[in-house]
Amino acid sequence: MNRISRYLFLDCAQTSLLALGTLTFLIMLPQVLLLVDVWINKGAPFTVLRQMIQYAMPQFMVGTLPMALLSGILLTLGRMARDSELVIIKASGVSLWQMTRPVGTLVLLFTTLSLLLNWIWVPKAYYEFSVLKKALLSSNAALTMQSRTFNRTIPGLTIYINHQDPLTGILEGVLVHDQRIPHETVTITARRAHPHTRSDHKAALFLEDGSRHWITPGGHYRHMQFTRFDLGLDVVLGLVPQHKKEEVDEMDPAELQHAIQNGTPKLQHAARMEWHRRLAFPVATLIMGLLALPLGAQQSHRTGKSYGFVAALLILILHFLLLASGEALAGKQLVSPLTGFWLPNLLMTLLTAWVFRFTAQGHTLPEFPWPKSGWPIPTRFRTHPAPSTSGQR
Repeated sequence: MNRISRYLFLDCAQTSLLALGTLTFLIMLPQVLLLVDVWINKGAPFTVLRQMIQYAMPQFMVGTLPMALLSGILLTLGRMARDSELVIIKASGVSLWQMTRPVGTLVLLFTTLSLLLNWIWVPKAYYEFSVLKKALLSSNAALTMQSRTFNRTIPGLTIYINHQDPLTGILEGVLVHDQRIPHETVTITARRAHPHTRSDHKAALFLEDGSRHWITPGGHYRHMQFTRFDLGLDVVLGLVPQHKKEEVDEMDPAELQHAIQNGTPKLQHAARMEWHRRLAFPVATLIMGLLALPLGAQQSHRTGKSYGFVAALLILILHFLLLASGEALAGKQLVSPLTGFWLPNLLMTLLTAWVFRFTAQGHTLPEFPWPKSGWPIPTRFRTHPAPSTSGQR
């Protein structure tokens, strides 16, 4: 790779990675805010919040990869056009096909990343996120207690509270009847308590100013006064692995292939759709990356109008609309998954080949019909000139 190719590759890679991080952050922001609300208002541990954000990130990166690659290449070529670097590169004898080598290397790297995301990381992230979400919901349901009611949401425990502060979560007037250990029933009373999470992600009640009453297996009564006592609730706020994966989004390639061959007709159709989707979206990333090069070369430093950038964004929107429409039609079994997912990619491949040849021959895209005299302004908003005062004393 010569100096020009290395310069073009590194510049496009840096801009694409920056665009990938920015787009992923912006798209994930609403989801992160919801998770932060769960962390603050529902009392979930910070480690659970961090894990949920970590598992959600690959799912969003699948959609932002083609957008980041397209934006990165177009922004880089647009800057080079404004600085007249593209003119110098072309004048030095570097053709569009020769520029394909460094840009194509970057496109192949992003496509490989998209394949890894779709086939390995995203299914695992879907599974872990689903398990963690179910564990969090079940623990919240178990820890939800009503005042002046005998709460039996946790097996073996009966908890009565007189009052719970809605702001701090502190429980006042607590009575606990513990039957989790056979032949050793324990009754605990406390002036107040507050729920918390231990380092092993298990929920507990921190009791204050109370007493503990129990009968030993030998039939002897025991009584203990305490100032502070930590009562474990045996509710895990973390991952509880489940053996069966319920959704095709969570299946690895081997499980997906098994579902296609041995599943019910409904499961077979869903698995076929997931199989084609995991292949179609990386190919869409490849097509968008290759299409960005000739469209980026259309940007002119003289006119200052980035027609290639606008055209590429419109084509990106069109491509994903076609993919979404094909997926919807395949989901309703109006077309086969093969047609629904691959016809849009085929059309975009033909368009990419035509734009490449069109640009390599030195032609330019037609300008968009922007209004040249500006949008019409209503009469009431126009500024009338002040009357002339010439000749007046």
